[in-house]
Amino acid sequence: MQHTTRQTALHLIQTAPVFTLATVDPNGFPTMVALSPLPTRRRLEELFFYTSRQTTTAQNLQTSKRASLFCYNLHDYSSVMLRGRLSLAGTDAFDQDWHLELNAFQRRLAYKDPVILRFQTNAVKVRQMMTMDHLELLDQPLD
Repeated sequence: MQHTTRQTALHLIQTAPVFTLATVDPNGFPTMVALSPLPTRRRLEELFFYTSRQTTTAQNLQTSKRASLFCYNLHDYSSVMLRGRLSLAGTDAFDQDWHLELNAFQRRLAYKDPVILRFQTNAVKVRQMMTMDHLELLDQPLD
């Protein structure tokens, strides 16, 4: 992946207010949800999301860890799709209490049984105008 393409992907990841997260349900079908990432530690290799343990997204992790993230920029129609693994993040994934990492909207959700999802990227696809670039990041199995 060219340096500028990597920069574009990182910029989209760091500025997107919402991502579409796709997981696989027990019947093998994709399930999508819009989630806001935690505002800190947005990296190409890893992103964190706040949700409830009772959501379909969290329940789908029992079936498959495979997931995709997608976000786009309306101003220039660029987009990034990330393919990777989704898991529940333990409290040891954070240097401080993860509640302090939530944005104002996430704090208002006040889930009764909250969890933090950790997305680890295996591949990146960036689309800018009419060009597309793809990168395999990690050599780890998806399941």
